[in-house]
Amino acid sequence: MRCSLVAISVGLACWAWWAAAPAPGQQTRTLLSAAAPAAAEPMLAKGGQAQAAIVVGPDASPLARWVASELQAHLKRLSGAELPVVPDADLPVATPLVVLGGPKANPLAAIAEEKGFVRFADLKPDGFVLKRIYLEGRPVLVVGGNDESGTMYAVYELLERLGIVFQLTNDIIPQQRPDLPLPALDVRMEPVFKYRGMHCWHQIRWYMGLADFRREIDQLAKLKMNVLQFYMGMGAPYVAFSYKGKPAEVFGVKASGFVAWPGASGTANSVVVGRECFRPAGYMGPPEFAKVQTPQDAQRAAREFLREVIRYAHSRNVKVWLAMGEMPWVPPNLVPAGVKSWFPFYCGIAIPHGEPAMLDIWEAAVQSMIETYPEADRFWVATGEESAMVATDDPQTQALVKEHQALRALLPENAPAWTDNNLVDVVLADKLVRRIKARHPTAKLGVELVFRGGQLRALDAVLPKDVALMNMVNWPGETAMSDFDKIQGRDLVAWPRITDDGCELNIQLNARMYDHDQTITGAARYRLAGVLGQLNKARGAEQSAQYIAEGAWNADIHCESFYRRYLGRLYGPDALDPLLKAFLLLEENEKALGWRGRRGLFSTWSAGCARLHASLRSVNFKEAKIRVNRAELEKAIQAAEAERAFWEGRAAHCGRALELLRQSRPKVYDGSRAELDYVIYKTENFITVFQKLAAADQARAAFDRALLAWDDGKMDEAGKHLEQCRVALDRAGRLVRQAAEQMIPYARIDPTERHILWIFNKAIPSHDAAQRYLADVIAVHKAKIEGAEL
Repeated sequence: MRCSLVAISVGLACWAWWAAAPAPGQQTRTLLSAAAPAAAEPMLAKGGQAQAAIVVGPDASPLARWVASELQAHLKRLSGAELPVVPDADLPVATPLVVLGGPKANPLAAIAEEKGFVRFADLKPDGFVLKRIYLEGRPVLVVGGNDESGTMYAVYELLERLGIVFQLTNDIIPQQRPDLPLPALDVRMEPVFKYRGMHCWHQIRWYMGLADFRREIDQLAKLKMNVLQFYMGMGAPYVAFSYKGKPAEVFGVKASGFVAWPGASGTANSVVVGRECFRPAGYMGPPEFAKVQTPQDAQRAAREFLREVIRYAHSRNVKVWLAMGEMPWVPPNLVPAGVKSWFPFYCGIAIPHGEPAMLDIWEAAVQSMIETYPEADRFWVATGEESAMVATDDPQTQALVKEHQALRALLPENAPAWTDNNLVDVVLADKLVRRIKARHPTAKLGVELVFRGGQLRALDAVLPKDVALMNMVNWPGETAMSDFDKIQGRDLVAWPRITDDGCELNIQLNARMYDHDQTITGAARYRLAGVLGQLNKARGAEQSAQYIAEGAWNADIHCESFYRRYLGRLYGPDALDPLLKAFLLLEENEKALGWRGRRGLFSTWSAGCARLHASLRSVNFKEAKIRVNRAELEKAIQAAEAERAFWEGRAAHCGRALELLRQSRPKVYDGSRAELDYVIYKTENFITVFQKLAAADQARAAFDRALLAWDDGKMDEAGKHLEQCRVALDRAGRLVRQAAEQMIPYARIDPTERHILWIFNKAIPSHDAAQRYLADVIAVHKAKIEGAEL
């Protein structure tokens, strides 16, 4: 039924009366109705001009005002219209309203709930509602939650429903919409998990400055995530502490401002292809550490840096968890004289679990972390991923083992070689936590494990219930979620990979892996408090991060339905079918690679490229007779040929996906074409790398065949194989440079791509060296043939 102009005028006059009436709780009157029809389709914007107003409460907090400005700015980007932001007591006449906040923050929302038009009662923390109601024919869209986070998430959800796509690294407006209806929504959303976020290891992402962190924190909020875990290795510059009067050394290198550990950082001076992307040349670390000269300078800069990260995160209602790893590694200069130590790692050097100094050093370090950053929201300690490398046969460690034999029944039986290591990991974590709680009883603590889910039940048995537990899952592509079963009464967090430190070269698409591992469904089934993704790079991780972010609010998520929603919103319906096929092909490629890179295809761990290096078998080819192990060579040839076939198969598989991506390009929304171009580039680049790997394996097989022929005295046949090796090795050399060159346009503008290009360059010198080595072998072979002919 249409309302007359008189009725509308009367309604507006009554509304003005209500605005001046007593506050909620006193005698009030409202003319709200849930479904009164408007005279025309209500609009937020029309022809790029504002048609509605954004309403905030009378005592709007700084965050509430900022959320209103976020809505205003994004609507302007989407439609061109700048909607005014007004207080509830100063409403424009005859204008649709967007009411921000729940009943405690906005009187309009309070009246709407009182009349039963919206329901905020019993919303979980961070939950929100989006609902359109009416004021005597005047449309009102209520956008809010019972807390500020809920209202912020409601705003971002509204913007996404209007057409903006928020990703981990960017906001995309697929289509400009100068005509923007006020949507008829009736939405009530609540998170599945209390904690939703990302784990950032600054020593791997050591190029990140504060501007990068601020952008990432903003995007976490837009994805409705509320936790950033900042991970540091023992000896990182963020924490300064001493043991027996000796300051712990900073276990980093000057080239990165001491942020990255030895071997994982450097300067642009090592770049062969794409050096123009690194201007000014030289320093590549965070800008805030550029003037650092000493470890003490680094510690001062790091304290200011991390405090600002925490402050900024809190301004977006993002919690910051600080984590330190890994026990039992300690700074090398603190190892007591005469104590056995071994296995240098990113976090120092390992000493026996039972050595009293180990626990004392860790107590000093964690205590300093808490006292330096009291504003952090939780403090974690990580037990060792590589604990099996630490011997347990020293008397002090064995004494711990004997003392805690009862815990063996709670440890997995399928890894007896690890039993003592698992047991002492649990014992030392418990001892450390209790020491810290004695000094800082109110500090929130947690213990995190790196693929050690088998320790969870033992830790649950010994640790106080207010200590959280977290385990990294997806190793190696097998579910570990069942390790959380039967643990109750404490916060539990799953830690899946968004990106693995062994395969950061490509776009990692892990949705199928998450389904296989039951990352979200299992976390919901076992009532986990949170899911926190391991994020070792940002650009190229958008899809996997999106899956985890969506799954944190929708436990029924699965791979194909996720891609249908995501691709449809981002690229549009016309391109959906070919894009869905392409992305599912790329998901299958990730599975074929082992869901963690094929034995470390591309690793930031050591700033090297592992499998991307070129190498030929080293032999003393100048001797009169080459000594070879024929069985070993024949086995190596078979392995190289199998690898070559694998990489060629991967290139062909991704080639099919690439063709579908290219076919889709004319059909996608104009505003999202640049994003598709990035996906196309990453797919082209990965195909180039696969082709390079196949060529390198072909060269290795040909070289070993040449050695067999040489050993048989068949020098002509050996020469043919050496020529085949040269051709294949030359091709590998061209392809490794081509892959680096493909990165340059994106490396100019994106810090993640620039970092990958820097790492990728580490592989190029090995190709040059292999080609020089082969040239020497060919020259000697030729000389031997000519000598024989003479």
